[in-house]
Amino acid sequence: MTMQISAKPLMIAHAGGGYLDTAYTNSIDALNQSYERGFRLIEMDFSWTADEQLVCLHDWESTHKKLFGNKPAEPLSLQAFEQQLAAHPHWQVCTAATLAVWLAVHADVRIITDIKHHNLKGIRKLITDHPQIKAQLIPQFYQPQEYQQLRELGFVDLIWILYQYKGSKQSVVELSQDMELMAVSMRSRQAKSRTLQKLRKKHRLFVYTINQSRTLEKLHLRYGVSGFYSDFLSP
Repeated sequence: MTMQISAKPLMIAHAGGGYLDTAYTNSIDALNQSYERGFRLIEMDFSWTADEQLVCLHDWESTHKKLFGNKPAEPLSLQAFEQQLAAHPHWQVCTAATLAVWLAVHADVRIITDIKHHNLKGIRKLITDHPQIKAQLIPQFYQPQEYQQLRELGFVDLIWILYQYKGSKQSVVELSQDMELMAVSMRSRQAKSRTLQKLRKKHRLFVYTINQSRTLEKLHLRYGVSGFYSDFLSP
């Protein structure tokens, strides 16, 4: 039986949600705005600092330069990052600690994690340092072997996101048959694939990053996509 799509798709604020016409801020300000707009699912990027702490940042290269005006030769320490935040004129990019504080006040929000490097290590660190937020986390994973380890950590809602996976489309269909997933997340062109459409027999399809209503409607109605990451569309 094909997974039924909801009449109204789930909307996920991408990278905290767009703020001041800027994507990828991953900021407290973006979180506040997304919450006010009605988002309760919010995807956040995490990067490692030089001293192996997690901060809400897509990357230390092009995104860091866009947000802060410079590209460091290597990741900053947490202290240096926090000092940089204090001087930012427009928004407060968050750290794992300040995100945990924000989540305590917004208990109805769930954060979809995007930890591009050392994902399992990052998830373990988040729930070790801030165990109170575990129930509000929806981990994304990138390789199929991560699935069972996340289940053993006690996570029920999981998303397999495909952008780092190098296997075939058919292997995604086959390997996911034994997984209980919130969704399989992919690019819009992948969602149109006949092979990946087979996933709908068991799983929901989520697509990133969609900022045009017309594109969203087509993917939802024609291809059965039931969840969308977006910078600027409202839920």
